[in-house]
Amino acid sequence: MTYLAMAGLFFSGLAVRMVYERGKKNGWIDPSSRTVFAVVFLGMSAMWAGWFEMCPADPLKMSLPALLHWAGLALFLAGLGLALVAVIQLRGLEDIRNLVTTGLFARIRHPMYLGFILWFVGWPVYHGAGASLLIGLVGIAAVLHWRRAEERALAVRFGDAYPDYRRRTWW
Repeated sequence: MTYLAMAGLFFSGLAVRMVYERGKKNGWIDPSSRTVFAVVFLGMSAMWAGWFEMCPADPLKMSLPALLHWAGLALFLAGLGLALVAVIQLRGLEDIRNLVTTGLFARIRHPMYLGFILWFVGWPVYHGAGASLLIGLVGIAAVLHWRRAEERALAVRFGDAYPDYRRRTWW
């Protein structure tokens, strides 16, 4: 029961973020609204809480070699580090006024999203969580969607500076 509840929490949070992205694209959500930010932040928090509780409770346990087990933890920690440093460097999560091209962003365009993907792989591998690893593929697809949408928005917002930045950076 815990696994299904946590999977439901994960998918609910993911749905909130997907609605937010669609709303931004279609102009029916104001991303600078504090209320919208609070709802999305709570949705993303629910998604991550569900994810981190879901993997240890996974009903489809995989027996993995110790090296793979620890590699999963390393991926998770690398992803956590990328995401946290990216948030600190951005000094926010939305409505960034300037194109950030220093620090992690000098090499990686989307370190936070890359961090999320590493979480979606590393955490279930660490826990030997087969069903969660499959569910993580849905999370990865969502992150790739968010990245694609953000790339389009940044190209419009920053004009010629953005394609130049894209050529100098990875992912």
